[in-house]
Amino acid sequence: MRIRSFMALSMVALLMSGCSTPQRPAPAAEPEKSATAPSDSTVEAKIPGTGLAENSIAPAPAESTATALTGQAWADSKIQMWKDNSGIKSTQGFLYPYNLMTSWEAPEEGVIKIYLDNSMIFNRDGMQESYQTREDELRFMGLIMFESIGEQSPELESVTFATEDGKNSGTYSRARTGADPNDRKAWAKEKYVQWLAGMNDVYESLCHAEITAVEVYRNCLPADPHAYVDKVTSPAFGELVVTINDGPWMDGIYDTPASSFVSSNMIIKINDKAAVGEQVEKLTVIARDGEDTSTALREEWLQ
Repeated sequence: MRIRSFMALSMVALLMSGCSTPQRPAPAAEPEKSATAPSDSTVEAKIPGTGLAENSIAPAPAESTATALTGQAWADSKIQMWKDNSGIKSTQGFLYPYNLMTSWEAPEEGVIKIYLDNSMIFNRDGMQESYQTREDELRFMGLIMFESIGEQSPELESVTFATEDGKNSGTYSRARTGADPNDRKAWAKEKYVQWLAGMNDVYESLCHAEITAVEVYRNCLPADPHAYVDKVTSPAFGELVVTINDGPWMDGIYDTPASSFVSSNMIIKINDKAAVGEQVEKLTVIARDGEDTSTALREEWLQ
């Protein structure tokens, strides 16, 4: 099984390692868990059109063991799950800046907001690109938490990290559309929306625009084959077939071939937002009218 890696363009790849591993022995005291500040709104993605495929019966998503919990107890259980998965006893055992967590709350069902001490130094390690913002860094922290507990927590919709003074905030969201998993057309639409949301997580600051449609990304990076994704269909549960239109990417710097480049990136970004029972298991990309075809399998990109 190969070690999962992101494409060279993605800044996320540079930041992935070590964010949830212990840094030093945890102190006996745990930060106060209750919080009263209002939450930020979560990301909402628009649903573009996609191709139609036949319906098939999908397995029901796995039920979370913590669905009976609500409010602060539920938020506490998610933080505890994250600590357990990381092998630490206190949030103080996380690497910087995760060890700056002071409190957390569940302002609404499926939503967690985590507060960080105002002393946080943004881009302390100098890993961010010049165009990336504090929101990008905080949103990425939400992604790291999702990667630890997201599959085990199908009820979790979004994670927001914010400084206690309210001046800085970033939200990572699943970008679900509420699609019936047995409706192949609706399911394909949802996976497409989640992919666009994943692209927005990385490229919103670079493009100076929210990427809610592929045309927005195309205006930003016209030579990238991702900008020419056309049809997204689902021939069977867990499978997607993606068609790329011809464009300026052909014979350019991203023609590597394009199908392999796009298929691996799409399945990673979609599955970052998926819970158990919602993942894409197989994603096939077709380019150059079928002359360039590649299939990515989820099992090949597991950590």
